[in-house]
Amino acid sequence: MIDPINNSYNNSAAALIDNNKAGSATDKQGAPAEPKIAISQVDTQDMTIKDQLKDLASSGPPVDKSLVQEIKNKVEQGIYPIDLDLVTEKMFESFEESLG
Repeated sequence: MIDPINNSYNNSAAALIDNNKAGSATDKQGAPAEPKIAISQVDTQDMTIKDQLKDLASSGPPVDKSLVQEIKNKVEQGIYPIDLDLVTEKMFESFEESLG
């Protein structure tokens, strides 16, 4: 059945209060206990993922330290190949992008 619509403020407020009470009572009665178990399982999985992310973040980015050391040695010795034209071009591109 459909309730008639009244323009009275008090009647509409009473109807809203009654609807909220009725909805909350049925929600509490019809809620199964099983989703709580699923939520706790998801929380533990989420925590292990968070722990893994923290470990990865604390160890820093994956870097081939031997390759870095090899490049450093070549730069110090002056035998590392540097394309000055390419470096200059990239610097100008970066400068133009920063201007807008």
